Formats: sequence, structure tokens, C-alpha cells
Amino acid sequence: MVTYQELHDLNLSKLNTAVTHWQQMLSKLVILADGGDGGVNAADLEKRANAADWKGDSATVTKKFTTTTARQFDDMVTEARSIHSILQDAHTNLKKHKEDLGTAVSTWAKKNIYINSNGNAQYAGPPREVEGAPPPPTQEELDSAQRDIDRIMAAANETDRIAARALRKHAESKYDFDEKGFKDLNDADRQQGIEDADAMMRLASKGDALTDAELKRFNQVAGYHRDNPAFAERFATKLGPEGTLTFWRSLADPGRGNTPDPDSDRAKLLAKVQDNLGITLANATRVDTPAMQEWKDRMIALGDDQIKHPNGMPSAPYGFQVLGPLMTEGKWDTEFLSKYGKSVIEFERKFDDSVLGGPDQVWENRFNPAQLSYPPGGTKPDSDPVANLMEALGHNPEAALKFFDETTGKGDKVMSNWEYLVDKDGEGARKWPTDDDGKTTGYENLGHALESATLGYAYDDPDPSVPQIKSGNDAEAKASQEARDMRTLLMDRVVDHYSTTDKIDKQEGIRDSLANMAAGHIDSLNYSMADWGGSGEATDRGGFFGADGNRLRDFGESGSKNFLRSLASDEESYETVSVAQQVYGASSMAAHGDNQQDALDAGVSSARMHGLLDQARAEAIGKEFAEDKDQRNLELEKQGEWRKFAGEAAVGVGVGVATALVVPTGGAALIAVPIALETVGGAINTQISVDTLQWLKDHEFENFDDSVAGIDKVKYDGSRNAMTPLLNYAEETGMTASQVRDLVERAEGKYYDGGRLGGTEAARGW
Repeated sequence: MVTYQELHDLNLSKLNTAVTHWQQMLSKLVILADGGDGGVNAADLEKRANAADWKGDSATVTKKFTTTTARQFDDMVTEARSIHSILQDAHTNLKKHKEDLGTAVSTWAKKNIYINSNGNAQYAGPPREVEGAPPPPTQEELDSAQRDIDRIMAAANETDRIAARALRKHAESKYDFDEKGFKDLNDADRQQGIEDADAMMRLASKGDALTDAELKRFNQVAGYHRDNPAFAERFATKLGPEGTLTFWRSLADPGRGNTPDPDSDRAKLLAKVQDNLGITLANATRVDTPAMQEWKDRMIALGDDQIKHPNGMPSAPYGFQVLGPLMTEGKWDTEFLSKYGKSVIEFERKFDDSVLGGPDQVWENRFNPAQLSYPPGGTKPDSDPVANLMEALGHNPEAALKFFDETTGKGDKVMSNWEYLVDKDGEGARKWPTDDDGKTTGYENLGHALESATLGYAYDDPDPSVPQIKSGNDAEAKASQEARDMRTLLMDRVVDHYSTTDKIDKQEGIRDSLANMAAGHIDSLNYSMADWGGSGEATDRGGFFGADGNRLRDFGESGSKNFLRSLASDEESYETVSVAQQVYGASSMAAHGDNQQDALDAGVSSARMHGLLDQARAEAIGKEFAEDKDQRNLELEKQGEWRKFAGEAAVGVGVGVATALVVPTGGAALIAVPIALETVGGAINTQISVDTLQWLKDHEFENFDDSVAGIDKVKYDGSRNAMTPLLNYAEETGMTASQVRDLVERAEGKYYDGGRLGGTEAARGW
């Protein structure tokens, strides 16, 4: 295994020398085998041997020895060419890995993040208390740095592992040369994947008799080949659709008292097997071969079959339920998810009547349940394959976007998947199953699917980015524009549907995803809110926000206001959307460059949005703590305090700047917030104050007397947040005091206008 320090200090001169020597050796062997210099060569020797008139023993023994020896020169060339290719690719790859590591270390060092000798990311600046010290990195930045380093090290180790194994294979034969070699490192990886898939098949044939050591071996090998389609296809097709379902059915729940305890080592191993097996199958579905197409078609057909245990256990879950837990990891093929999703929804809807019952009845085997999801009682969906499907869609944005527009049913029973799964109050809509505590866990998975569909990246992508909108009229540009339009069209439906707190709260677990969606579409929400009294066209709203170039959509002022107000009533949702607004508002100012009037108008417009969000959050706190003034004020104080510690991100101005900024939004969440920097060029820079919860992470909030400053304090903090981009702009452009006073007056008015939009006239106990 390559360590961080080894890669950092790697000297490739010896490997480079070996590449050169093997190139020279290969050239010499080619001449010996095939000629080319006019001398004696093996090909000529074999030709003469076959043409000669051999007599006696020479006709059998000597001739055979001569021709076999001649052919050995061909094998020699094959092996030498293979070794040279492996060494050359290893040198090229390791050189790049080392360069990538150096770049990453230098990049993060500029943010005071140091990578130690063990490859761990650490803060390397002065203590925060030191006067003039730069703000330390956030936990999200440290995590991002660690992911960068881990990704590079994983790639380096994969290069090392594949190359070493390929070279060892050539060294296995002491008395012969290989007649087959490797074209390059990728070919070696492919062949190794096929060999390992066959070995894992031998393990899988043991079913629930697999020992813990064998499960660990499976996890290790599957982990090596997480990105190897040859391994995935070989394993999936040899195991077969029926074999896949039977394997996981028997392994997950062997029964007879042998189903593992939730806290046991066996259960933890099975959780990893579930993930690795799922990723392997997901990779296999994206391999375009007749064998895999047959596998996918058959797997869908098996969905409504009941999968019995090989040993005759009475519980027999449907194929949809057995495959479901394996679909929660990896990116499954788009077409497969579309067909599979249609099949599982159509099957479920057959049971939606007063006699047969609904999803609760069809998917739950109350008398003989099967344990199919690991870890037992974890956050992953258990026996509901529709919730499993939502999680799979959450990892495939293209499939998710397509899915919510598709339909099931016939005649007057036709219903879109959106209507069936989301609009739960509609006639015939899905009644989501509940657990023993009456809680519906599937809404969280539904949120993940909607998040993926509307944002264009997997909901848990560690490095998210807004999909680029290509310009022009070629097919690729039109496809990117159409995809953006489809995402915003679906987001329009989300904004319209989740327009009240009550609707959001009825789908417990979906709120975080809705907040992420709002942050990812903060540009269209700002655009939608700039149409008071239908004035958008008269004020050239489209040109001001760059609506055409950014493919913005008007969600409607009233719907957008209600959606944002409903989200802002919750602390975490408020923080997510407020951060996004701060980023977008400041970037909107920067996008207008030297046009001072438009830049100030953008900042004032953003202040109005902040007013809406702040007032909605303040009212929710007032309602929650109507009878407890001290507690209410403490919550309001927290709302202000979390803004205190702010990282700064410089936003460059000009055409070609990236159209998204990844910002932390509480916890470990990362969201790509769209920024408005490709509409207008300019000459200034605006500093964005990226709000984080780091202050509260570092200082556990306690109810000290001096912490209870009241509503006025939090309103001050909210207004300060709204004014920061405007004041930065005023300083950068040298505005006079008189101009700043006018600007403050405008912004204050807009901020309180927004507050009135966020209010409901009821003081909520104030």
C-alpha cells in the first residue's frame, strides 16, 4: 500500500530507467523474433524447419523442438511488450498522482490547511484569538481537503496494486514465457477483474454458509473493483438474476435462529456486503452488452415473484423487496431505473383497493418477515421497494428527472409518478407505509430523489456542481438547455406543492431536501420574487437577472413567497436558504460589474429576500416559545450568533467564471449554489460572507444572561447580513457618505418590505 509520504517523496527516476531498458529489450527481441536487421531470426528459423526434409528421430523430436523454440521468441516479445506497457503506464499514472498531490497540498495550504505525514488535513494557522489572524478553515473545508487527498491516494494505490499484480503474474512461470500479455494497465485491470469475479462467484455459491473471513474477502475484492465494469459484468452475469436474488435472500436472512443480531460483527459485515454488492450490480447495469440487457430484463420480470429461501423458510418476499436494499448505493442505469420503476409502481397500484389493501399490506409480511436491509434498524429503507427506488434515483439525476414525469395505469387510472408519490392528498395517491412507531421513513428517500432530479447531481455528491448550460444551437447545447428547463419545471411543481408548513410537516423527513432544492434554485426564486404587482416586464426583470442565459423560470411571486416562508420557519432550513441567498445576492452585484445602478439594485433586491426569510424565522420562534420569553430570545440570539463566524470567498467578476459556488449549509451538507457571474463582465471584486454554523460548533451555546439580547438583537444581525454586500460594494467603488446614506435608506425599506412578505399579521405570541 502506498502511503502519503511515499507518494509525496516519490522518486520516479528508477522506474523511468526500467521503462527505457525494457523498451530497448523489446526492440532487440522483436528483431530476434521477426528479423529486420538481415540477421538470423526465429521466424526464419521456424520457416526453414518446416520446409526441411527431416528424417528419422529428427522428423519428430528435433523439428518439434526447433519450431517450439522459435515460437517461444514470439511469446518472449509478447511478455516483454506487456511488461514495458505496464511499467510505462505505471510511470505515467504515478507521475500524475504525485503532481495532483502537490497541487492539492499547495491549494489547501493557501487556506491554512496542512496535510501531515499521515495524509490527514489539519488547521495550520495562528489561533483565532490572535489579532489579525485569518479565519480558520471550516470543518467542511477540512473535510473537502481530506476528500481530495484520499481520492488521490486511492488512485495511486490502485495504480500500484494493478501494476504489481500484473508484473507478478508474468513472474509466476519459471520455465516458460506468457503467450498472452496485457495491452496496458487498463487491460490488466480488466483481466484481473474477470479473474476476481470468478473467484467471488465460487464464494457466492456458498450462500449463507459464507464465513466472516470470506465476507471480509468479498468486501475487499469488491472494494478494489468499485469502478471496474469488467468485474461487475462478469460477476452479475455469472450469478444471474435468479442467483442474485437467491444469494442476497439467503445471506441476509438465513433464519433458523441464525439471522445476525443488529449489533453483531456479522451484521456490520453484511452491511458492507450490501453496499459493495449493490455498487457492483449498479456498475454492471451500465455495461452495454446483450448479456447485461438480458440480465436487466429478467431482473425486472422477477420483481413480482416471491423469492423463497433455499432451505424452505416460510417467508418469501417479492423480488422487488430483495433487490431493493441493493439499489441504495451506486449509480444504476437510467433506462433500467425507468423500466424497473414503472414495473414496481404498477405492481403496487394493483393492490390499492379496500379489499387487497395498499403498500403497507403488499410489502409487509407480518407473520414471517425477512431481514433484507443492513444495518437492521438503520436509516436505509427496509421492506419498501419504492423507498429503495427513490434512493437509487437520488444517485441518478437523469433517471430521477425522467421518472417524475412518467405515468402508470390505464384509462381513468392513469397517474403520473409525481401525482402518485408526492401529491399524497390526490385520489388514488400512494399511502406511504409506516413503521412500528407510526413514522413514515420513506419521505426522506422521496426528498433525495426530488433533490437529484431538480439539482442535476446526486443528493449526496461530495463535490456537487450545477450542470453547465451550454450556449449555441448544436445538439449538445440544446440537450443541456432542455435538461435545465426540465429541472426548473419540476422545481416549479415543488414550489407550488410545498407552499405551506403543514404540507411539508406532513411528509416528515423531506424538509432538508426541500431546503437544498431552494438553495440550488435560489436564482429562479429571486427572479420570481421580483414581480410585485406584475411589474416584471416593465422593469426588464429578465435582462436584469439574465433569465434567458441562465434559463431561469418564473415560479410565481405568491408561490415562491409561501414556499420560502414555509422553509424559513425551521432553523436548519432557514440557515440553508439564508446562506444561499447571501451568496447569490453578492454575486448578483458582482455580475453587473461597473454598472453601479444595476449593482446596487441587485443588492437591494437581495436585502428584500433576507427580510422575508428573517421575519418568517422570527415568527416561527415566537410561536414555538410564546409563553417563554427567555427561551424565545435565546433562540433568536442563536439565529444571530451563528452568523458571527463567517468565512470569506472572493468572487471574481467576468465572463467564464464558474457558475456555482459550493457552500457549507450546516452539518456535513454541501450544496452547489448558482451564482450570477456570466451575464455581465466587470472590473470589481465583491467579498461574499459565507455564513456557517462553525461558531456554534466551536462554542456550545448556553443560556448566560448576556446571551439573551432579544428580538432587536437578532433583527440587527439579520439586517447586517443583508447589508454586507452593499457596504462592501460601496467601499470598493468609493461611494460618498451621502450616497451610502441613500443606499442604506433604500435597503432598509426593501428589507422591511420583505419582512412583511414573510409575516402573517399574527404576532405568534409576541
